[in-house]
Amino acid sequence: MSSSADKNLFFLVVDDQFNVRRMVINFLRAHGFTKSGEAQNGHKAWEYLNAHGADFVICDWNMPVMNGVDFLRKVREDQFYRELPFLMVTAETAEDVVAECIEEGVDDYITKPFRADTLVGKIESILERKANPSELDKALNQGANQLAQGKAQEALTEFEKALSLAPESPRANLSVGQAHEALGNEEKALEHYHTSVSKAKRFVKAHDHLAALYAKRGETQKACEHGAVAAKISPRNPNRQMDLGKNMLKAGNQEAAFKALKKAGEMAAHNPEISSEVGELLLEAGMYEQAAEVFENAVGQDPKQIHYYNRLGIAYRKQKKFDQAIQQYLKALDVSPDNESIYFNMAVAHTEAGEYSLARRTLGEALRIKPDFKEARTLYDRLSKVR
Repeated sequence: MSSSADKNLFFLVVDDQFNVRRMVINFLRAHGFTKSGEAQNGHKAWEYLNAHGADFVICDWNMPVMNGVDFLRKVREDQFYRELPFLMVTAETAEDVVAECIEEGVDDYITKPFRADTLVGKIESILERKANPSELDKALNQGANQLAQGKAQEALTEFEKALSLAPESPRANLSVGQAHEALGNEEKALEHYHTSVSKAKRFVKAHDHLAALYAKRGETQKACEHGAVAAKISPRNPNRQMDLGKNMLKAGNQEAAFKALKKAGEMAAHNPEISSEVGELLLEAGMYEQAAEVFENAVGQDPKQIHYYNRLGIAYRKQKKFDQAIQQYLKALDVSPDNESIYFNMAVAHTEAGEYSLARRTLGEALRIKPDFKEARTLYDRLSKVR
C-alpha cells in the first residue's frame, strides 16, 4: 500500500452507528486514505454505491433495514460489483456468522474492537490478493464471468483448467458441476457436486447445489437431506431456509417445513418480499395461523402494499377470524379505496360470517367500481335469494 495510486482508493464505510463510521474514516485518513463516503445501512449503501461507486467497502454485519450480509449478497450478485473488495466488520466470531459471510463471498472480516493498523493490514491483504490472484483463482474467476454471461461451454473450459491445476479443490469441482448443469448435463453435475462435498463436507454451496438439482429432478428426499445439511452448517440464510421449507412441504414433513419457514421469516423480517413468499407457502400448506404471523410482519414493514393486507385477510378467514379479516380489508381500502377485488374479498368474509346484508352492500361497491365483475355478480345474485 505504498504507491500514491493506492492512496486514491475510494472507501464506502457502512455502519448504523455514526461514531463507528467516524472512527473508521479517521483510521483511514490517518494512513493516507482521504477519499470516503458513508451509509447507515445496507439499503442506503446500495443506493450510494450505484450513485457514486466505490473501490472498497468496509461494512458492519449487524444493521437494521438491510444488514451487512444482505448488502454483500446484492453486491456479489451484480456482475459489475462482484469483484469489489469487501471487508466485513463483526462484533462476534460465531461460526455461523463467519460461515455466512464467507459463503456470500466476503474477502475478509475483522472483529470489533480493532486498531487502525489491524484494519489497514486487512485492507492491504485483500488488495494484494486481488492484484495477484493465483492461477487457480484466475481460471475460476474467468469461468465465473463466462458463466454469468451465459457462455457455459467457455466457462466449462476455464473450470476444467482450474480442476487440472487443483484436482482436490472443492471450489473447482463445484464450478465444473455448475457449468455441466448449465449445459444440461445433470449426471455430470451431480458427480462433481458430490466430489466437492467429499473433499469438504462443510462446503455449504455444494450442498445447496445438490439440494437444488435434486429438487429440480423431483428427488425430494435427497433435496431435503442436502438442504438440511447446508442449513445446519450455515443457518442464517433466509433463502436457504425457505428452499428447505418448500422441499420439506413436498416431502410431507410439515413440522420441519414450518421450522425452516419460520426461521426464514424471522431472518427476513426486514424484507417484506421474502416474508410474503414465506406466507404464501404457509397458506398453501394450510398453516394459516403461522401465515397470518408472517403477513402481519410484512404489513408492518410495508404498509402501502395492499397485497399483504389481502393475504392476511385470507389467513384470518381460514381461521374463521372474520372480524380480523375484515379489519385488514378496510386497511387495504384506506390505501386503495377503489379496488374492486378488496371489496369482493371483504364480501366473502362477511358471507362466511353469515353477515349477508353487509356482504350484499360490499358487493354493490365492487360492482359499482367494475360492473362486469362476474364473480361479484354471481355471489350478489346468490345472496339476494338468502333471507
